[in-house]
Amino acid sequence: MKKYNILSLLVVFLLSVTSCQDFLEEENRSNIESDQYYATVEGYDKLVNSAYSTLRNVYSEPWVFMAGTDIFVEGRSTQPKGISEYRELTPEEAPVENFYRNAYAAIQVCNTALYFNDKTAANTNLVVRKGEVQFLRAYYYFLLVQNFGGVALVTERFTEPVGQFQRNSAEEVYAFIIKEMNEALGQVQDTPSEFGRVSKRAVQHYLAKVHLTRGYETFGSREDFVQAASLADAAIKGQALTLSFENLFYPGNERNAEILFSIQYDPGSIQNPQTGGNNQNYWFGPYMGGQGAAQGYPNRAYRLVPTMYFFDLFNQNDSRFDATFMLEFYTRYYDYYDKSSERNNLNVRFYYAPKWASSPADIAAWRAANPTRRNGTHVIPYSPVWEATNSTALDNATPAFKKFDDPRSAFGENSSTRDIYLARLGETYLIAAEAYFKLGNNATAAQRINEVRRRAAKPGAQTLMAITPADVTINFILDERARELAGEYHRWFDLKRTGTLVERTRLYNRDIRNWFNRGINPFEGTGGALKVLRPIPSRALLLNEGEFEQNPGY
Repeated sequence: MKKYNILSLLVVFLLSVTSCQDFLEEENRSNIESDQYYATVEGYDKLVNSAYSTLRNVYSEPWVFMAGTDIFVEGRSTQPKGISEYRELTPEEAPVENFYRNAYAAIQVCNTALYFNDKTAANTNLVVRKGEVQFLRAYYYFLLVQNFGGVALVTERFTEPVGQFQRNSAEEVYAFIIKEMNEALGQVQDTPSEFGRVSKRAVQHYLAKVHLTRGYETFGSREDFVQAASLADAAIKGQALTLSFENLFYPGNERNAEILFSIQYDPGSIQNPQTGGNNQNYWFGPYMGGQGAAQGYPNRAYRLVPTMYFFDLFNQNDSRFDATFMLEFYTRYYDYYDKSSERNNLNVRFYYAPKWASSPADIAAWRAANPTRRNGTHVIPYSPVWEATNSTALDNATPAFKKFDDPRSAFGENSSTRDIYLARLGETYLIAAEAYFKLGNNATAAQRINEVRRRAAKPGAQTLMAITPADVTINFILDERARELAGEYHRWFDLKRTGTLVERTRLYNRDIRNWFNRGINPFEGTGGALKVLRPIPSRALLLNEGEFEQNPGY
């Protein structure tokens, strides 16, 4: 960390950022000095709300979360090659620097909010707000320690540049995160009156995930997995997964009972509908053309497309395949939502025949079932063409990711006003399953996984989708996390946590596999060290006057 991070003094101007829900309105319409304003009830609440708003900046790009993994590969449009293929990953990599800067800027907002917590006017919510901000700060450090290993723990509010920071060890950072989250657990509300604020179950979910992740580290222990299992079960709180997977992600249903924590968006908070929203719906899937505003389809980047391995993870009994991908594209893509009650009468423009229904006979039977609607359909049967490349992919060559669709959005890159799910109950079950597996309790691990698969099963297929304790392995858990959580900004962390990043990308990521097939390990860096951690950005190192070592391999 560096003087560079004191761009964290973004704290002052963050108060002018437009926010998400009503409770996140941050604008200071007066001209009073910020310190004086933060000491008022109104000013302090808006300062806390600005801490929530920083989540938008940290999740403004997908690369550190999803690129260079086993389930997404470069499509027709290029990804940042260093972060997606590792061989050219250097301390100058822009997505890494952007993430590092945004995370520390967010931490400095949190530090400011904590500084003013006991300096503001009487407010019945001060203890609760302190817990919320402590959680957010710890959450950012959790993201940082997974990406970079040990980082500098900065817990003070700064009002002028600071040029010297020392690096804490990863063990120290994890200890800090757990301490802060445990304190937050005792302060936040069980059920906040305003959807989107940090709740006890959200903290339990993340404490479970922090312990699970630390358990894999050399300084972790079996007790971490014990804590992870217990905390995940506490967050589950006996709640079954009752929504269908389709309805869980259906546009407009973001405030459902399974969402434990999310980044809040709302159309009323967006000044420019083409640039003011989020871009989760933009990255995953094919470009469809440039007339989406007139013809009713989304703008897509064609930069993160599923690998064949990801497509192969599903079978015909799993409803998540149909709920994740738009397999039938009507004349207007958004007719799926805008005319949902008329789907049986709509002509199908594109049909992506899944692997269990892609033979010539299967496709002929599909057309014959409704020739009026289907005879003119362009059918794209399951094949390696679905794994798009930057040299061969045509528009619409691969199925579109539909789970993040926003039919209300403008045709643009940052135009969605749907919330971004960060923690939801389906993942909590899988965190518990992984912790029980690490404890050698495959029976309970299978029970937790089977709750996820029970919900995922198509009608009548629950028995076929159920697994036994003998089926539980770390690879099965990773496969199940892929089916359940694809595109939700977890995948790189999953592979990093479980020590499978090199192995699984070598096997399943086309671009990384091509390096290995040429006899080159793209992860191997300076001195033979593997580039499993991200590099500390060069600008951060150059501006720091203290001792701050670069990560191995760079």
